[in-house]
Amino acid sequence: MYQTLTPWISFSIAVLICGFAIWKADRWARFVAIVYLTGWIASSLVQIRDPMSPEWGVMVVDVVAMFLMVWASLKARRLWSVFAAACQMMAVASHVVSIIDLRIYVATVIMGLALLSYGVLVALLVATLSAIHARRAAHERDLDPRP
Repeated sequence: MYQTLTPWISFSIAVLICGFAIWKADRWARFVAIVYLTGWIASSLVQIRDPMSPEWGVMVVDVVAMFLMVWASLKARRLWSVFAAACQMMAVASHVVSIIDLRIYVATVIMGLALLSYGVLVALLVATLSAIHARRAAHERDLDPRP
């Protein structure tokens, strides 16, 4: 699957943040976290090891994840979901650009995809922390004895 330590570290960070979101966040952040983790696992299963051929399978996985994140963004109507969907759209655009122009180095595309995936993770972390804050504020409001 992965030959170096770097993808395993990134995957561990993704599992931690997505697990935190699934545990503590609201419904839409949980949905996006599940889509993200499923996409990551599916991408590692369908990727091709040839650096000269386009990653059609990974692109299909990213397109499906993009549509699901856009749908979740339209339903959730939160800024974090727009940011996550935008990062996923840019990941799909990176795939398209790398297929159109084969002069782009594969390492450049991979680095761009990695940075964009961290953007989705940051959005999920913000969503989870804001859900925890909203729950805590609602709980304190319920306990407030003032009328």
